[in-house]
Amino acid sequence: MERKFSANENFELLKNERNIANRQMYQMQPSQEVQVQIFPDKSVTPAKFIPNKTMPGTFRAHPTTIAAMRSDLFANMYDEAFEELSALITCSSCQNEVDKQFWKFCPHCEATFPKN
Repeated sequence: MERKFSANENFELLKNERNIANRQMYQMQPSQEVQVQIFPDKSVTPAKFIPNKTMPGTFRAHPTTIAAMRSDLFANMYDEAFEELSALITCSSCQNEVDKQFWKFCPHCEATFPKN
């Protein structure tokens, strides 16, 4: 069964999580700022990010992939949270498995996601 993905709802859930010592499980303020530079390159297969050999620390991606990325992808997310908030669906158009927490629409074929 597919669950509806809501970034705000998931963020609120994470804010209230407590560990065994009853301390807040996740930091709400980033401990460091990470900047990721992704440059458009039509030679890259959609839904993939390729390290840029000419500019270390940057990546290349198909323009469709960049457009499909959620703008809040890296906001308030820490290593543990990605798996916990997984919202896997199978795209009804191309049949690829996609995690809705990362994408606004299918990065493989540009199909829209179901609303429910």
